[in-house]
Amino acid sequence: MLLAAVSQSLESAGIGRRGEARVVVACSGGRDSVALAHATVTLLGARRVILGHVDHAVRSHSAADGEFVRRLAHQLGCGFEVARLAEGPASEARLRALRYRALEEMRVQSGAERILVGHTADDQAETVLFGLIRTTRAQALAGMPAARGMILRPLLLVPRAEVTAYNAKQGLAFLDDPTNHGARYLRSRLRKELLPLIEARYRPGFSGRLAALAQRVAGTPSPESSTAPGPRPPPGWLKGWSDLGFLVTLARESPPLVPPDGRLSAAFDAARIGPPSVRMARSGDRIQPFGSLGHRKLKDLYREAGVPPDLREALPVVEANGEVVWVPGVARADLAQISETTREVWVFSIRTAPWLPGG
Repeated sequence: MLLAAVSQSLESAGIGRRGEARVVVACSGGRDSVALAHATVTLLGARRVILGHVDHAVRSHSAADGEFVRRLAHQLGCGFEVARLAEGPASEARLRALRYRALEEMRVQSGAERILVGHTADDQAETVLFGLIRTTRAQALAGMPAARGMILRPLLLVPRAEVTAYNAKQGLAFLDDPTNHGARYLRSRLRKELLPLIEARYRPGFSGRLAALAQRVAGTPSPESSTAPGPRPPPGWLKGWSDLGFLVTLARESPPLVPPDGRLSAAFDAARIGPPSVRMARSGDRIQPFGSLGHRKLKDLYREAGVPPDLREALPVVEANGEVVWVPGVARADLAQISETTREVWVFSIRTAPWLPGG
């Protein structure tokens, strides 16, 4: 999911894998920014990436963080820039403004197109809660934008747990910022106390839900919005997946004369399935394949279908009613089948899949 999220963010900004555009990746040396740096270099190549580090000079050993990022840049083979703030201790808002100003100067001087920052879905959840506590304005629900000006936030819908898993898989070392564990700032208390409490005792997955809510409030197109009151989406309505050479589309239309094969296309009775949404596959995902009596892990289905290992973590799935209902190019779920009483169907389809015959 992480690589796919970064790829999609770059593509949306017009930065393709085959271009020459360069980017600055804001890198503190922490878990999220290290993962973002590695993923960006993987997608664009080292010569198009600059790691930009801003030393806030609020801790006695802060210069060591810059050296860590410098070594990371050398390891990845990409560029490195560092800026040291002269102001010293200041409010979070003041430091943030100075940090973005320094990053923008790096971008201009290097001729880069965009600045990438590593805020995750967990950061977005903290931002939404922070805003709701401090104000009752509806805009607080929108959280941080995925793109604003020259800033891109590719990981905004990626859970921090997936970032941790990515770093472990790639063998990436990172720094642990002690300020993240303190209780001095409200945001730190939300991260350390409130959100874990809600996740553990009241609503598992709450952080991800808040991040998804912020996406909808901000007006970012999402599959869930298609079922809101109003005109129905036309057949072939694109809900955005173009990486890896295929598209995922959702269309609500009349029942097909011949049911789709379930791999390149799948049809479900619209009256028996909830609002569909496209998301990235997650570790532990399961589906009850058509004709099967039980659920199976997606990783097993990927292996049997011949999906290349390097593509599996970058594949989308369609979810409805809280479960996976279609794995593009692999299988559909054994539910909401078309019958004589079906009047409308959700049709999910892809143009091609590299692992299928002729794909």
